[in-house]
Amino acid sequence: MNPTVYEDPSVFNPWRWNGTPEPVGGSKDFMAFGGGVRQCVGADFAKLQMSIFLHCLLTKYRWKAISGGTMVFYPGLRFPDGFHIHLLPKD
Repeated sequence: MNPTVYEDPSVFNPWRWNGTPEPVGGSKDFMAFGGGVRQCVGADFAKLQMSIFLHCLLTKYRWKAISGGTMVFYPGLRFPDGFHIHLLPKD
């Protein structure tokens, strides 16, 4: 929490990393859930919430692409122009 590295390091501001380039191997300055003995206690809870959301999305809805954007596979799958879908409940 060095103020020469981060502006207001003691203030919660997850947007401070927006606009910073991500290195191929990941960031050495930011890890969403940490790792090792310093791993976030909420990591498993967050993963559970994402699993429940995906389960509901995939089993209860179908979707149709409205306008697909450009796919960029580096350094992960991204849609810089967005990817719009229409969600419909399954019959």
